[in-house]
Amino acid sequence: LKAYELPEGSRDSKGQHVANLLQFTPGETIQAVLSIPNYDVAKYLVLATRSGKVKKTALQEYDSPRQGGLIAVRLMANEETGEPVDELIGAALCNSEDDIILVSKLGMSLKFRADDEQLRPMGRQTAGVQGMRFREGDELLDMDVVAAETNKDLLVVTNEGFAKRTAIEEYRLQGRNGYGVKAVQLAEGRGSLVGALIVEETDQVMAIMKSGKVIRSDVNEVKRTGRTTQGVTLAKPDKGDEIISIARNEETDDEENQLEEKEATSENEEA
Repeated sequence: LKAYELPEGSRDSKGQHVANLLQFTPGETIQAVLSIPNYDVAKYLVLATRSGKVKKTALQEYDSPRQGGLIAVRLMANEETGEPVDELIGAALCNSEDDIILVSKLGMSLKFRADDEQLRPMGRQTAGVQGMRFREGDELLDMDVVAAETNKDLLVVTNEGFAKRTAIEEYRLQGRNGYGVKAVQLAEGRGSLVGALIVEETDQVMAIMKSGKVIRSDVNEVKRTGRTTQGVTLAKPDKGDEIISIARNEETDDEENQLEEKEATSENEEA
């Protein structure tokens, strides 16, 4: 989908359903959105599923104008009904020298190199390979890419508003298809994990509430701590509310100021 095809609206406008722009099949939903200027920005697109499957495919294979989209991954299905029993949970751009980090719902993490030895390139219609294994009751929550030779952190957040930031160097490289290591100590009363992101000190993160409210915070408000610590308060949901997901704030301060000025001008003109 070309960005210019999206109708422009204000920050608090409702927007329109994406089905007006793309052809969806019944029950299909969006799991990830990527912004790319062209298909040379990275060599691969890496995908991850709830069951821990991962695959990387040449980004060029997705260069298609088809409004109905392309098959990106073959999901495991029930042998009797044919219904999918797995779902896509993440998509990211990567190169062979980058690392991939997987984080599970129960706070385990696994980091491995995205090279061809650990993760060979596969076609679009393949199911991928097992990236991470899980103990009973666990499943994959999030996947992100760590660009080569960067000094970044892993930020994890719970639905009750607690967050923990740890230097990515504390997560040693492993082979895929393992159980990984502990990423956070989930203590009683602090909620369950809802998101994990690779961040930098100067980044901002948005906590999206169930109510639709969005709270924006600076990453440096969360002090760096070790892998197995419990974390600190990032946001305080109102009573009956909770965080359902997190995302990086891609706007710069200048862009935000320009947007606020534009919205204020529009409101004055309407008045």
